[in-house]
Amino acid sequence: MECCYGSRCPYLGDGDIRRLIAERGYLSRRVEEMERVMALAEAEIARLRQENQDLHRQKEKLGQELKEWRGKVFKPQRPPTGGHPRGAPCGHRGHSRRRPEHVSETVDVYPKQCPRCGSEVKGYEDSFDVHVVEDIEIKKRTTCYRLHRGYCPSCRRVVRPKAAEATIPHDRVGVQARAIAAHLRYLGLPYRKVARVFREVFGLDLTHPSLLHFNAEQAQNGIALYQGIKQSVRESPYVNADETGWRVDGQNYWLWVFTNKDATLYQIAKSRGGEVVRDVLGEEYPGVLASDFYPAYNEVKALAKQRCVAHLLREIKKIQETPAFPEKGTDGVFCQGVKKVLQEAIAVWREHHNGPDALAALGRERERLIPKMIELLSLPLEHDDARRIRKRLIRHNNELFTFLDNPPIEPTNNRAERQLRPNVIMRKVTFGNRSALGASNHAIITSIIHTGISNGIEPMKIFLALAARPQTSFMDLPRIRSP
Repeated sequence: MECCYGSRCPYLGDGDIRRLIAERGYLSRRVEEMERVMALAEAEIARLRQENQDLHRQKEKLGQELKEWRGKVFKPQRPPTGGHPRGAPCGHRGHSRRRPEHVSETVDVYPKQCPRCGSEVKGYEDSFDVHVVEDIEIKKRTTCYRLHRGYCPSCRRVVRPKAAEATIPHDRVGVQARAIAAHLRYLGLPYRKVARVFREVFGLDLTHPSLLHFNAEQAQNGIALYQGIKQSVRESPYVNADETGWRVDGQNYWLWVFTNKDATLYQIAKSRGGEVVRDVLGEEYPGVLASDFYPAYNEVKALAKQRCVAHLLREIKKIQETPAFPEKGTDGVFCQGVKKVLQEAIAVWREHHNGPDALAALGRERERLIPKMIELLSLPLEHDDARRIRKRLIRHNNELFTFLDNPPIEPTNNRAERQLRPNVIMRKVTFGNRSALGASNHAIITSIIHTGISNGIEPMKIFLALAARPQTSFMDLPRIRSP
């Protein structure tokens, strides 16, 4: 039906009806488009609100964990409410620093005038000791070695002493100064700062090239002992091995450590391959080799091997924390079960390895835990990381529970990692060595120092021996026992 007014509608102010219909269609489309945009915006707002809530919960959880962690490190400033204040009980006898037995100097202090009336004090009836102060006397000592000639009536010739019998030949820095410089260096100070300490504190002007020369001489004097430590490690019943990055003249090298409770050997090499392990331990090592899962340790035959269980636990934890990991499927059951078996094995070892019947107790636990591990390995797995862990467990099945058969063996490689830590700290300060000779000297001296520390020898005594004449370097030191 067509409108009788045609294109000029009086109700539209003589406007065209077709224009009105076109505008109506356009506005309808715009409304539909805006409704779609609003629906998308509402969905996005809902997602952001949920994400915001998750972040708030995560923030509260992290805040609580941080509070608990700080509470373990630092003592609370206030006593807990409702309980007794912290500290020693009432009437507890206090402790203070003991007075030294030897007094180097006594200083008399007399009152000059009375503090109440100001009169001059003339008589002193009694005395008492208030306290004794311990201090360090900083004093540079210069020694002149006067060499005297003598006459031999048998040979009828004039005899003169050798300079080497009295002091270090061809040098004007004493043994004590060399030893202190080396000690400061291996406490982590760079050579330039060691020279500054000597100049500003001791009043002894030394240059850092001189300290480098002292270091090379001490390493040369310790070569024989270094070879002895290497032989001791090679013949030991067990050894922990690890490696870390090192820099030599700006090039990438590797610092290796082979250690046990009696000896520590460092070696800096260009290679990170198995030839370094073979060079130290030989083709067939007669003891137990403990290490991480790095393939270089696979090339050496040993009586037995122990892989670091802590590395495996950390990797499983990392896999479980990935967002795509299925915690409720067989993959989650597998990872959680393997972690539980390994943690139980470590707990059992810590409880029984020092006991009188350690071997029997650990053997019983081994018979209980091994079937559990075999059952877990038979589970069907779909996640790639879980399959990789299972493949590693199968490959090293004879190298995971060696510590249950041999109580002195630790389930982790923590001993080697602890021995690497001082070098890692020094690497942050010194950035490694500038030459291959410097790297060799560093390996020699650090091996001797840490081996001496393991045997109860103070580092200063070792540095004094290394700084002395080569033929009498270690005569006064206790013999480093073989493992």
